[in-house]
Amino acid sequence: MAKTPKLNTNFSDESDDVFYTTVMLIYNLLTLNVAHFTGLPVVMGPLDPLSPLKFGGAVTIFNNTRLLPTYDGKTADVAKARLEVQKMVTQNGNWLNTFCNGDLGLLKKTGYPLAKDAEAQGKLEQSEITLVPIIGGMEFMISHVKGSNLRYAVMYTLATNTEANPAKWDHYHYASNRDGTIPDLQSNVEYKFSSFAMGTSTDLTYSHALTAKPL
Repeated sequence: MAKTPKLNTNFSDESDDVFYTTVMLIYNLLTLNVAHFTGLPVVMGPLDPLSPLKFGGAVTIFNNTRLLPTYDGKTADVAKARLEVQKMVTQNGNWLNTFCNGDLGLLKKTGYPLAKDAEAQGKLEQSEITLVPIIGGMEFMISHVKGSNLRYAVMYTLATNTEANPAKWDHYHYASNRDGTIPDLQSNVEYKFSSFAMGTSTDLTYSHALTAKPL
């Protein structure tokens, strides 16, 4: 029995350039076909950075930030802007999967690529994690790892923990995509974080650990 077609909302293996192309295709097609999708949780809006809570505004902020000349903190700023776009992509994509209910004609009007079935994979390559401190928590973005239908997670612990193996750290945060927010951390207390990607292999490769303090 054939599986019901669904949209892929996980673009974690895409570079920033490709990610921008992907989300602009989604923006353009959803804007063109918006009459078919009444009730989208995140409205498209104009390509105006003064509208950061709308999809078009968030995409524009991300693109403008990534094209700025290099400066201290740019990597974190780009990661934060991309994270906001990805949140909207995921929110709308999940809603569209339910709304379209496998209707291939409707799915193709969204601009999202179709999800592929999982394929057997060997041990995945090492990821890297970018951290953005927030009040009482930490936003993160994990670098792209080649492969399809990957999941991501972050191990974390207090920086005072002397255990060097992230697999033995005391906290675990699952992320269906390669970005997200770890809540309920102590403000101004230093933690260390290590990310990894999960495919079909149980042999995990952890990133280099980074330390940071929530605000």
